[in-house]
Amino acid sequence: MLNLIRSDIFKLKKAKYFWILLIINILLAVGTVCLLDFTYKLAGDSIEAQLSQEQAALDDAGMNVSVEGIPTGHDQLSTSSQMLTFFAGNTTLLMAVLISLFVGSEFNNGTVKIIASRNYSRLKIYLSKLFVGILASVLFTLVFVLAATMTATALWGFGDVSGSYASQLLLKGALELLLGASYVSLFVMFSFLIRQNGGSLAANICFLEFTSLVVTLGEMLIHHFLGRTVTLSDYLPDMCMTALTQNPDRNTLLRAALVGVCFLLVPTLVGAANFRKRDIK
Repeated sequence: MLNLIRSDIFKLKKAKYFWILLIINILLAVGTVCLLDFTYKLAGDSIEAQLSQEQAALDDAGMNVSVEGIPTGHDQLSTSSQMLTFFAGNTTLLMAVLISLFVGSEFNNGTVKIIASRNYSRLKIYLSKLFVGILASVLFTLVFVLAATMTATALWGFGDVSGSYASQLLLKGALELLLGASYVSLFVMFSFLIRQNGGSLAANICFLEFTSLVVTLGEMLIHHFLGRTVTLSDYLPDMCMTALTQNPDRNTLLRAALVGVCFLLVPTLVGAANFRKRDIK
């Protein structure tokens, strides 16, 4: 198993797309902070009124989305107040691309078939790809956080923090990493099911971009036609990522942990079981 992991890490480090995506990740981190700074300067004092109107519109539509925790003015921006947002799902799209290229190319090149012929179990092959993908996700997230933190500190300063800030940041940051790992598990599953770069990339991006949209639209339709409020979107990884940035209570923290574990384990079981049954061509 360790030999497989080392081999996968070596192959990923040699891949040009890995370094290209990592550079894009850094540029996105810097650009995100600069764009946020520019937006608040441009909006001036109208941000608070805009947020109030947006929240009212969301409530009327029955959407389970809150603007809680968003700064209402440029003077409220600081690195410490925005730190958790740097963790929250900013690298998932890049990971969808990375995992699709990494796993898909292994099938396209026949590498998986060669490895399987050397008496490595298919479960170990699958888990190795998953483990290396999670390592890449953690790396990309931490690099994003570091680049965004340095940029934000230069623009706004770090800001005042409470005595419990560090412990809360570690807890919520760890949950954000867990939720990121759950997305990697989904991406690996789709990549093993489809076994082609293009197909797995399309499936991963579609799942990432449209799942929350479809669920939220369903909640809106139920609210509009039945007058009932449904919060199924609370149990999606990206919604949990956002909830962790909005002063979450204990129930929200527990829900985020459970969602992360479930979305990590279930796709792993499905993907590994399917990989064991299908022939490698």
